[in-house]
Amino acid sequence: MSNRQQAFTLIEVLVAIAIFAILALISYRTLSSVLDTRERLQKSSAVLRDQALFFARLENDLNAMLPRASRNGDGLMESALVVEAPSNVNDPVIRFSRAGFAANTGAEAAPQRIGYRLNNNQIELLIWDGIDQAPRATPTAHVALKNIQNFQWRVLVRAPNKETSWRLGWQPTNTNEIDLLPTALEVTLTPNNGASIVRLFTLREVRGAS
Repeated sequence: MSNRQQAFTLIEVLVAIAIFAILALISYRTLSSVLDTRERLQKSSAVLRDQALFFARLENDLNAMLPRASRNGDGLMESALVVEAPSNVNDPVIRFSRAGFAANTGAEAAPQRIGYRLNNNQIELLIWDGIDQAPRATPTAHVALKNIQNFQWRVLVRAPNKETSWRLGWQPTNTNEIDLLPTALEVTLTPNNGASIVRLFTLREVRGAS
């Protein structure tokens, strides 16, 4: 075999190696892109699943709301439903009385006082021991939804003339109104790096709710 033929064969080998390297690089980048896309989809699916579970729990709690005022840990009477802007992270944005869980026994089968608040970018569910609390009683906090930067409520109220209007808060103090519930509630939550989500909940008409 001549030197020229040997050199030509070497060039072919080098070309083949170069082509193989290019194909391997393309395959690696394609596989990496597929894996990254699958990971993003899994994260997005997990976020949507958590949000769906949160709204399902929230809707269940609101559907079980009771027109029953509560005595808080300071011995003061609170309206059946309280919606307010929190003064600090320990204050729930919303709290209300709800019926117990019929399928359960013991404390969970009895009516409860519950609330929701935003604390350190996560929504917490607060549960008190019963509707009326012992002095200085504190609720048990459970993480309901993570990675949330904003959590707000509005209240739809129907006036005696049947006209409706939105309010940012709800906390009747009049003895004749302390058990009343509004017509509907609207919640807006904004996930971190996400668009705001708005949900409207119509409340049951109980005891001439306004």
